[in-house]
Amino acid sequence: MKPITARSSIAVHAPAAFVWDFLRVYDNDPLWRSGLERMAQDPPGPVRDGARVEETLRVLGRTVESLVEVSDVRDGGFTWRVTRGAIAEGSRSVTTTGADSCRVDVVKRVTLTGSDRLLTPLLTIVIRRTELGDLQRAKHLLEQSWKDRP
Repeated sequence: MKPITARSSIAVHAPAAFVWDFLRVYDNDPLWRSGLERMAQDPPGPVRDGARVEETLRVLGRTVESLVEVSDVRDGGFTWRVTRGAIAEGSRSVTTTGADSCRVDVVKRVTLTGSDRLLTPLLTIVIRRTELGDLQRAKHLLEQSWKDRP
């Protein structure tokens, strides 16, 4: 089955280093990701290769528990994949576009199995809309934090 792919990008009016410092810590995700009920990152702090994240997410009234493993961590980006739970993988990255601006790119690929495959058209819309809404929340939070810094 072909995966559902959601690619979202958003311009943020804050320096890339400031944005990256926020997005590379999964413990910040509940501040901007909708439906996220629980998040536990091991080890805590900025992600590194091999970091694991347990998360509980509500999607269309269902609870989805996943174990995520982080890899390919580099300055400004990383990839992730679910090792227990849904079949999913993706990435986050931050690219400098100016002295006080950057672009955030998020990619998520989800492969549906069993009877869930019948929900592909609906879940494609939900996942893409959710990812874009999440990025818009992150943008607002980051720009406000940058503007309010001492």
